[in-house]
Amino acid sequence: MEKLFIEMIVIFIIGFRIYILQKLNIKSAADKIFALYYIKNHNFLLGCFIICYILEIILLELSVGVLNIALLIIFMMELFLVYRHIFIALKTDNKEDYIDLVIKRIFTTLTYSEYQEIKNELTKPQPPWKLYLTEFIVLFFAIYYLEFA
Repeated sequence: MEKLFIEMIVIFIIGFRIYILQKLNIKSAADKIFALYYIKNHNFLLGCFIICYILEIILLELSVGVLNIALLIIFMMELFLVYRHIFIALKTDNKEDYIDLVIKRIFTTLTYSEYQEIKNELTKPQPPWKLYLTEFIVLFFAIYYLEFA
């Protein structure tokens, strides 16, 4: 019964994250990163709830005695790849300024053509399944570990 309740909460957390991101009309990887940054700046508690969804799921699973190594690895990858670009000191509502700063923080030495290529790749429209692939993988591993652990 506890596992079923945790599974329902996991589905709610991931569904809520996807719903909020869909409401912000994301179309590309840059839109997704900026949307998370924007939410964090304008509603800190909601932003932290949506940004740290993997950590919340790990803690929920730990409450029923399930240590989910796969989610822990995904969380660490997200922490190093994405979250370090969301929790920055910059305060802006301009997506272009934010994306410029993120690219410059990742790549310190770029030519203008390399910069344009990276920016075009980040802003290129993606299909929804690619934009939400991480969320679906987290859902799969969370439910799998709860059911078979």
